[in-house]
Amino acid sequence: MYIMLILIVFFEEEIIIKNRRSLKLFKKQLEESETIALISHENPDVDALSSLVALKNLIKDNYKNKKIDIFAQTKDINELLKPILKEDELNVQNVNSYDLAIGLDCPNSTRFGEYKKLFNNAKDTAQIDHHITNNIFAKNNIVYVTSSTTEIIYIIAKLMKFEISNKVCKLVYSGMITDTSNFMQGTKKKTTLKVLSDFYDRNVELDELTDYFFKNNSISKNKLLEKALHSMRFYHDGGLVLMKLTRQDFADAKAKFGDEEGIINQGICTKGVKIAGIIVKKENNDYYISLRSKSGINVADIAKKFGGGGHENMSAFTYKGNLINIKDDFLLACKKELIKSRARDDFNLMF
Repeated sequence: MYIMLILIVFFEEEIIIKNRRSLKLFKKQLEESETIALISHENPDVDALSSLVALKNLIKDNYKNKKIDIFAQTKDINELLKPILKEDELNVQNVNSYDLAIGLDCPNSTRFGEYKKLFNNAKDTAQIDHHITNNIFAKNNIVYVTSSTTEIIYIIAKLMKFEISNKVCKLVYSGMITDTSNFMQGTKKKTTLKVLSDFYDRNVELDELTDYFFKNNSISKNKLLEKALHSMRFYHDGGLVLMKLTRQDFADAKAKFGDEEGIINQGICTKGVKIAGIIVKKENNDYYISLRSKSGINVADIAKKFGGGGHENMSAFTYKGNLINIKDDFLLACKKELIKSRARDDFNLMF
């Protein structure tokens, strides 16, 4: 039987849960499990890694003698992300099997990559996620569409009256700002503002994190940005812009996969553009396509058509094969979303 927490809201300083069963079950799962695996998606971003480390720290700080390992399939950790893991080992299995596996920031189990088997073989499973396209694949599903998975982890910790360290707060904030492009995109709820208010009340140093993630580009990343801007192509009367980066581009810029993070924002910030995409070639016929949109355009629906997902204004999918085989379908999917948006714009102009 699957249980799902579908809504968490703050109201007049009190936290109201419309479905408490999932949260109570989660607390029971933690209490009864001695060995726990925390698993996030392949090629993890800041929210994914911060979720792993934040939840690991929360469990260790509030329960004694739990054995916790963290996993996320990746070939290499981007230099910008390494400080998140400075005290933690990633992808080291210290026990033979796990009483509980918790999926983090993952809309479907296939995105666990090689660690999907580890998740499926655990005695019990749960997941915490903030994607609108979540497939509800665990026994206990804590799914709430908001800024980040780290935000949900913080809310859970508050509800359970956990001891929360400043380190955990900084990890939570890191996930929140990076998954919303410093609150300019993505999903934001009342809970987001409440969590930020809590951080300011605690006097957590936040500005240095904003500087680190948004004012800290390497020379390699700037060279990669130059190549991406040069590749810009506009479609559908300027409503769609696409950029691309090849393996040779990364080699020429001496950059690594992950350095392209944030470059797509240069496309969506362009006047008239409502959908921006960046196509990153990882291996031969192996591509990562990231999408952004302005309000009123749902790129999660576009990504879902190609096996991906995400948020209304920030989504992605991977594709293996020749891009020419999906080009027409992809452009058509974008065109349909743009037409919907124009119809809404025309209607709104009447009032």
